[in-house]
Amino acid sequence: MKKLVLLLTTLFTLAFACNAFAADGGDLNKEQKTADKIVASLNADAATAYAGFASSLSPELDKNMGEKGFAAIQKQVKEQLGTMKTLKFVNFRRFDDGDVVEYVGSFSKEKTVIVRFIFDKSLKLNTLSFIPVKEQAPAEKK
Repeated sequence: MKKLVLLLTTLFTLAFACNAFAADGGDLNKEQKTADKIVASLNADAATAYAGFASSLSPELDKNMGEKGFAAIQKQVKEQLGTMKTLKFVNFRRFDDGDVVEYVGSFSKEKTVIVRFIFDKSLKLNTLSFIPVKEQAPAEKK
């Protein structure tokens, strides 16, 4: 009888823990879909691409960026980073006022770039940033 109670307790504990770990999965999936749309639109026509993800932007970002702003971002990414070769999801952080989703990618002109998407509580994109990671030369030993 003791073994049965211990077994059932263990099973319920594991089931509850698995359910708790999966609680943010829906939010992460929605945010990743938004990120995928934006990344895919970097090489597309600005007006058409912007219309595809504009509903996922916060009102403030939509007002500040617009189609012309997105076209400028596309141009700046191409000039400074080049064309994207790879992009892999690396991090999801949840905060009280929103979430941060990060990817690491490589571009033709930059070896390593962190692409960071910051979302608000309502899963609308607030901030998009491309951060090149520069490798530092090892310090010379004396």
